[in-house]
Amino acid sequence: MSAIDMMGWPVVVVCFNYPATDQDAEKWLNDLSDILAKEAPFSMVIQARPNSEFSPFARKMLGLWFKENRLKLQDHCRGIARHVQSLEEGERVVSDNMQKAMPFPMKAFMDWQLARDWALERLESEGSFA
Repeated sequence: MSAIDMMGWPVVVVCFNYPATDQDAEKWLNDLSDILAKEAPFSMVIQARPNSEFSPFARKMLGLWFKENRLKLQDHCRGIARHVQSLEEGERVVSDNMQKAMPFPMKAFMDWQLARDWALERLESEGSFA
């Protein structure tokens, strides 16, 4: 298991398993760039295990990547479901500020299947499920 596992299409599942190195973060951003290069609709389900975090440098890389790719994300990402362990975690990872910053809907779920179903519904509701 790597620090960041990403699998599936068009519902992409991302699991942050443990603290990511800067190289892990860079690889993940390259993988995200590959997804955007498909120029096709997708949604994501993200789960972050406790203590899965990024260094300050990696967080800066992530911020720059999201800023540079905002329009592509707006065009192709139909939404992100966050699978969380508590209501407090859900409020933190899908805060009002986070939702305003992202060009797609975000929602937190304590149930994995509900998170996956929502991500799939986002594709279907946009008429983009293939």
